[in-house]
Amino acid sequence: MKPLVIDQASLTERVFEQIRDAILAGELAPGTLYSVVELSNQLGVSRTPVREALLQLASNGMVRFERSKGVRILELSTQDIEEIYMLRIFLEAPAAYRAAQHMPEEHREAFQSAFAGMRAACEAGNERQFQKHDLTFHEAILRAAGNSRVVEAVAKVRSQMHSLGLSTTRTRTLSDILSVHERIYDEVLAGNPAGAAKAVQEHLLGTLRMLIRQSTRDTTAKEYQPPVIPAFPD
Repeated sequence: MKPLVIDQASLTERVFEQIRDAILAGELAPGTLYSVVELSNQLGVSRTPVREALLQLASNGMVRFERSKGVRILELSTQDIEEIYMLRIFLEAPAAYRAAQHMPEEHREAFQSAFAGMRAACEAGNERQFQKHDLTFHEAILRAAGNSRVVEAVAKVRSQMHSLGLSTTRTRTLSDILSVHERIYDEVLAGNPAGAAKAVQEHLLGTLRMLIRQSTRDTTAKEYQPPVIPAFPD
């Protein structure tokens, strides 16, 4: 076998994932200050990939650099989660409305293929493949709506979601998630604009509520109520 070659970019990505997972698992506690040297020693790598990984985490709101001290681990707030999902709702629901009005054949094929992939991944219990097809499913709707800037904006937000480890698979099954997407799928292909937009809204609002429950430590807290969102005409 040839020696394993790990370039700087892939090493930074591995360090990023390691630190992110440690934050999500509570191994690196919120509010605690860590130095780059301390983290590099723990991981057994040089300071450069650690510093680069921390810069990525800082841009995602997971850590904050403090001058001459190090980095402080931040706790993902309810507001952070709400802002991400409300942005998705305001962009993706109108896109679903337009996609249901008219979906070009190339996007229809990608949409159908993505849903078939989600179903197959669900049956196989393959969460990674399911998420991959989920991404393509939503992207096909956005592309069918014909606004490339919306496609880019949602891609950026979803990348941030992934970096923050936002996922509801801890509290619901792939079958549950597939069922929600099946409703969106049926409404879009049936050419029902209002139904498609409402299905997307309810999907994202349901996910938002679930993530808020997962992130809220006070189990006696009042049930979270998201901001009011506009309704679509029938």
